[in-house]
Amino acid sequence: MSKIEEVTKILQELEDKVSDIIGSAVIRTNGLVIASALPGESNERMIAAMSAALLGTSKRSAEALFNGSFKSLNLELDKGNMFLIGAGRVILVAITQKEPNIGLVTLEMEDTSKKIDDIFKVEE
Repeated sequence: MSKIEEVTKILQELEDKVSDIIGSAVIRTNGLVIASALPGESNERMIAAMSAALLGTSKRSAEALFNGSFKSLNLELDKGNMFLIGAGRVILVAITQKEPNIGLVTLEMEDTSKKIDDIFKVEE
């Protein structure tokens, strides 16, 4: 099984575990999609580009404000939420329905991000 197939399977498992998640993706920090389980009507490229932009701003904010590093972001919108979490060299993104169970989404995304990080780890 290729890495992309592995990640796609992991994304589907995440969506199966958390019914509030309506789509998810793994993207590179430059905004390119690696794997996606986003709904058909979603604009994957736009979501990936916006996610990368949000990540960049969040990283700079964490460094400037707290001399820290980015962990995650929850963007609450009027029609749903967008969650971003670092997964090593890539970003895990999830789109949810309105008023999701934030604790459950975050918990499962943290677990999923570790699995994804393991897949894309660079051997030293």
